[in-house]
Amino acid sequence: MDLKKVRKIGIIGVGLMGGSLALALKSKYKDIEIIGYARSQKSFQNLRRIGVVDRIERCPKKIARQADILVLASPVGAIVDYLKKLSAFCKKGAVIFDLGSVKKEIEEAAKKYLPKDVAFVGCHPFCGSEKTGAKNAKPSLYRNSICFITSKNSASFMVGKIWERLGSRVIRISPAVHDELVCAVSHLPHLSCFSLVNGVPDKYLEFTSSGFKDFTRIASSSDKLWSDIFLSNKDKLIKAVDEQIMIFSQFRQAIKKNDRQKIQSLIKKANRKRNKIL
Repeated sequence: MDLKKVRKIGIIGVGLMGGSLALALKSKYKDIEIIGYARSQKSFQNLRRIGVVDRIERCPKKIARQADILVLASPVGAIVDYLKKLSAFCKKGAVIFDLGSVKKEIEEAAKKYLPKDVAFVGCHPFCGSEKTGAKNAKPSLYRNSICFITSKNSASFMVGKIWERLGSRVIRISPAVHDELVCAVSHLPHLSCFSLVNGVPDKYLEFTSSGFKDFTRIASSSDKLWSDIFLSNKDKLIKAVDEQIMIFSQFRQAIKKNDRQKIQSLIKKANRKRNKIL
């Protein structure tokens, strides 16, 4: 599909990510109509009040019939369901891309359910916030961020140009490598933060420092979203957790033995790795 011929973009899942995408698209592509899906009358009223999309529909099938590009900005499990439910209603020649945090499961579902005349592009804009909902959407969310693209087809280059125009740096990567990478630098850190906060007695919470608050900011993230991510990438996450337990055990053993040299060595290793992060 030629991007110049795109007239309507539909977004299923107009929350923080989908809403921010809608605002960013509206600022860059003023001749394209952005259509958002509202699951309930309450959502419909909220989206109309916030004004992140040009038009709101209550029927996802109706959006699929109209959209030249259909964006699935829901949790991973819901994206898979939409690929199955909407496949028969998509326009011939349409392009679908998603914003899911786990790619292998979604790519496999797209190959299984979508007709050959509908192209799929797996995307993961690697940004976000612990805040949720379209009320927190902002058009600058994707600016100066990474967007992983995990599909290899001609449509992926058109979609890549969209992300680049929104200010993202596109990185092309396989679904399997993507899922392993984001497990290490996103999924495991979220799980670690949830665990850390759960381990602090309630009676001590009023005494937490600014460092603790900064470190555990992402522990305020959505339970529904992150339980979905954890289960969608469970094999890689379980392996990462086991490896993290081994590292904790190294610290535990060194502390138990009063091995100052070992403790310092482990901390210095972390210092070196952290200093490589720009």
